[in-house]
Amino acid sequence: MSKKAKLTLTEYILKSSLQSEIKVVDLQPLLVELKRIGNNLNQITRKINSGAFNSNTFSEVITMQRKIYDTIIKLSEEK
Repeated sequence: MSKKAKLTLTEYILKSSLQSEIKVVDLQPLLVELKRIGNNLNQITRKINSGAFNSNTFSEVITMQRKIYDTIIKLSEEK
């Protein structure tokens, strides 16, 4: 991109950064809450596995929870 703009890489990055809003997001509170939700899901899973109650779709909830957690971990590592 910098070559197309006929700028050095440094000039290109500077111009790009001045035209873009930089947002810093603290994901730690969200990760803490997701861990709490994960603990609750684990407790519910144990109850389901012990036969305390049945659920046909609960595995989908667990899968989505893991996807959310993994995505947030990846986002926090990109900083």
